[in-house]
Amino acid sequence: MSAKGLFVVLDGIDGTGKTTLSKCLEKQLSSLGYKVFLTAEPTSGTIGSILRNTDIGDSKAEALMFVADRALHTKEMISRVDDGEIVICDRYYASTLAYQSSQLDDTAVDIEWLKQINDGVIVEPDLTFILDLDPEEASERVDNRGERSRFERLEYQKRVRDCYLRIAKERNFIITDASLPAEQVCSEVLAKITDKLR
Repeated sequence: MSAKGLFVVLDGIDGTGKTTLSKCLEKQLSSLGYKVFLTAEPTSGTIGSILRNTDIGDSKAEALMFVADRALHTKEMISRVDDGEIVICDRYYASTLAYQSSQLDDTAVDIEWLKQINDGVIVEPDLTFILDLDPEEASERVDNRGERSRFERLEYQKRVRDCYLRIAKERNFIITDASLPAEQVCSEVLAKITDKLR
């Protein structure tokens, strides 16, 4: 096993199974002898907690706070990768690009500006998987969880999905069919991760 770890990101609209996939990957990779660190954005740190629990009220200010949270988070994640861990992050910079540029009202933020402010703090992951699912099916899954956030309106999610697919094409992210059974999604993603570790 290489001393160098791996930085893996799982992204996509709400309801695509990122959390379920993270836990499955952790279990499978740990059984193979790898040390795995699961994490998510926004983080549970000071800035991330504000983002999770507060309506900032200004889209650009909110975007800058996501980037500030990400700057600290990236430093921690890369330190773990350098120590040989496999870091699996639920959402990273593509989330900010997709969600904040896809608003349905005049609060949408220019995606080129979002790219610029993120480029100064991010590290390109070794693998980024975009979990892709029809927004109506994703919305049903979210309804079944009994959770709804301001980010989960159907028309909004359709625009966010379209943006994710454009970003995936631009950056060569791996688009993964999240409509498949969870075990199959985990198996397919795990195969790509273990190939990368060889």
